Amino acid sequence: MKKKGIVFAIRIVKSFYVEDMLGAIIDEILYSEDSKFDSGMFPEVHEQQGVKILFNRNTQNKFTINHSDFIFEYNIESDFEKEYQSLLKSFVEVIINRVFKKFKIQNVVRFGFVIKSELQENDSLLSYVSEKIKESYDGSDTNSLSLRFNIIKKKPLKIGKIVTEDFDNIIITYDRANSDSPLLLSVDYQKYYRPELQTIEDSIVTFEDFCNNSYKSFLTEYEHKEN
Repeated sequence: MKKKGIVFAIRIVKSFYVEDMLGAIIDEILYSEDSKFDSGMFPEVHEQQGVKILFNRNTQNKFTINHSDFIFEYNIESDFEKEYQSLLKSFVEVIINRVFKKFKIQNVVRFGFVIKSELQENDSLLSYVSEKIKESYDGSDTNSLSLRFNIIKKKPLKIGKIVTEDFDNIIITYDRANSDSPLLLSVDYQKYYRPELQTIEDSIVTFEDFCNNSYKSFLTEYEHKEN
């Protein structure tokens, strides 16, 4: 298995205030002291109908921000562990500790963390699926493949007299365009807050711990099993 990319994401309730402040928010991200998300990483800034996109044409990395989403997408250069830890630290410092506090961004709906990987052909689930396809379709070979499913786990919390409807959702996607393409695996870890958090600090699990716990789960469920 080769881990190819990561995504950090936070969703809030749709906010026209955030949409109005997008220019100032982008400046804060690009020019914050010690920010990894500076003009070196993102030399281009695009705007599309109330959406700001920081973009790098060479690496295809991008940071999308709109009235409800902060989505950072990054392609690993060489060392997953080193780059992941460095970027997570900067995401927490710049987005959560600076942007969210300075602009008083509230009503957090969801945390998100995605790990994208390239798999070897010995993945046990895909081997099983391929065999079932061959059995059902007269020995047909699965040259192209797309498989997506999700796992939901309820995580209610009792806060005073209120019981929340919080839950975790994991979306697993396998994809291969054709027999010459690599087999790709995407695991999307999501934590939903219902009702939404008034501030991001109200979460019992910090965004950093959420990502690190998800990463540990990924290593156990996918990488270690494959090896």
